[in-house]
Amino acid sequence: MLAVVGLVAVSRAALQPQLRSASLVRSAHVVCTTPVDQAPAVDLVGDGGVLKSISRAGEGAAPQKGAVVEVHYVGMLPETGAVFDSSRARGKPFKFTVGEGKVIGGWEVGVPSMLPGEMATLTCAPQYAYGEKGIPPTIPPSSTLQFEIELLSVQAPASEASSFAEFNQAPRTPSEIKEAYQQKMAQKASPLEGVEGFINWAKNIYIFGLFSSKGERPPWYLNPLVTFPTIFAFVGVLFYLVIILDGVHRGTAIPDGDDLSSFISDMPAP
Repeated sequence: MLAVVGLVAVSRAALQPQLRSASLVRSAHVVCTTPVDQAPAVDLVGDGGVLKSISRAGEGAAPQKGAVVEVHYVGMLPETGAVFDSSRARGKPFKFTVGEGKVIGGWEVGVPSMLPGEMATLTCAPQYAYGEKGIPPTIPPSSTLQFEIELLSVQAPASEASSFAEFNQAPRTPSEIKEAYQQKMAQKASPLEGVEGFINWAKNIYIFGLFSSKGERPPWYLNPLVTFPTIFAFVGVLFYLVIILDGVHRGTAIPDGDDLSSFISDMPAP
């Protein structure tokens, strides 16, 4: 649910069709500094569903779709002046991405019309807020909501490349290719020798470099320098135990002569 600014109350003048200036009352926790003189309300959607009244002008570029905006806000029920949500009361600005649909429709329409530093009041009809159901008991069904919003900052979306060529920034001319190759070779570290060279070579083997290629350290029980010697030692101990316990099958001695001769010689005399 959208958060909104401070424990404040809005004068009932904000409920008039002309949306005369709303003056916020000082509360025990937060003081809202909205100027009394506000510009006339503007209908942003044409059906009166989202009305905007500027109380402090901003400057710069309005947020576009995909921009990350940071705002302070206070959300109120115009009929009673009750505050149902406030980022100022929490002491933390609210941040969202324009166009993702994670805020109510009134915000998706109203915030992109603001400039950085601007403070404005948005009055959102139920169809641009929480609809017929509302969010009881905080927001009654079919409630019109009013938000005092201050646009603190706008982070423009990352520009999208218009063509494949903008992604492919590799050198294209022979001279550029040669220069890029020379720079790459100059940055390449000289190969290690001796034990360090062997260890570095071993790390490039698949099973040894399984974690190191990702810049990670494997768990001790998966480190090949530990597991392989452990496995070899375990197999060696098992083989030694089989030998000393005479558990190796050595075969049966083959008798001399053929089977028939042995059978006849073993028969008792008549």
